[in-house]
Amino acid sequence: MGLGDSSTTYPNMKRQHQYCDVCGSLLPAPGFFCVQCGPPQPPEPDPEKGLNASQTFLRIALLTLIFIVVVMVKLEFNLKDFLPQEIITEAPLKVAEDEDFKLLFKVKVSFANLRDKPSTKTGKIIFVLTQGTQVEILEKKGKWSKIRSKPGSGEQARTGWIGNKLLDSEIK
Repeated sequence: MGLGDSSTTYPNMKRQHQYCDVCGSLLPAPGFFCVQCGPPQPPEPDPEKGLNASQTFLRIALLTLIFIVVVMVKLEFNLKDFLPQEIITEAPLKVAEDEDFKLLFKVKVSFANLRDKPSTKTGKIIFVLTQGTQVEILEKKGKWSKIRSKPGSGEQARTGWIGNKLLDSEIK
């Protein structure tokens, strides 16, 4: 059989036999794959064709989530305002009356704002107390205490509202 014999040649080829490009072994009839190498791998998906529905949905959901987080940070939303809150009632502070011991309250931070109302949003700052300033608690309202500061030399006593977390107690 010669090279020009069309009965034994592969279609549109001038060779009589076809060999595997990977292992070099002789291939069976046309349309079959190499017995040693196995079937060929399918081609990679074309990235230019776009995304499928699940990929599109996932990307839109992630972009929406990022947008919501950015808006909440920029507009200073507080998640506690949107979540149901349990009503927590604080037991009133029982101060032991004893001649040997006294409960003193002091400002525990470097600077604490004394406000005219128990709120950071609506209450205006009327004075700034420094760390270690002794105060007397006149009234409690939630996370706030109405206090009167103990005047130092050349100072006058100030009365206003301060956050409870800014005060420290001491027994003397």
